[in-house]
Amino acid sequence: MKFNDTAPLLDWDGSPPPWLAKFADNVTLEASVLRRPIQGRAVVLGLLKAAIPLYEFQHFTYRGDVGHGLFFESYRSSVDGTPIENLVMVHTNSQGEVDSLVISHRPLGALLKFSRLVGERVGDQFGKDLFVGAEAAGSA
Repeated sequence: MKFNDTAPLLDWDGSPPPWLAKFADNVTLEASVLRRPIQGRAVVLGLLKAAIPLYEFQHFTYRGDVGHGLFFESYRSSVDGTPIENLVMVHTNSQGEVDSLVISHRPLGALLKFSRLVGERVGDQFGKDLFVGAEAAGSA
């Protein structure tokens, strides 16, 4: 995983990201671990609250505003002993509320494993077939 391996780590106090408390009612989350986007403040927050504890740590290499209503994060972690990296792009509307969130994990094998683990954790709470199953997670 070359991108984050070459970037210096940020000092981080463990605080939640600044965008987490600013979701618009109709916020949309698109993520590589999901089979389709999800929408709505309660749904997105619920899913994030279930998924984030699966990270064994978060080592940030970038975290900040990039202009034009965009916030970007890059970090590496481990999920169930498997190294994983993540890019998060957050878009805010004219009221300063987060209306779109895009989360991209890599490499493929790690993201499939993470998707399966989140799916096992939440079951059908967010709809059927939102996450990959064991058959896909074992194929990468």
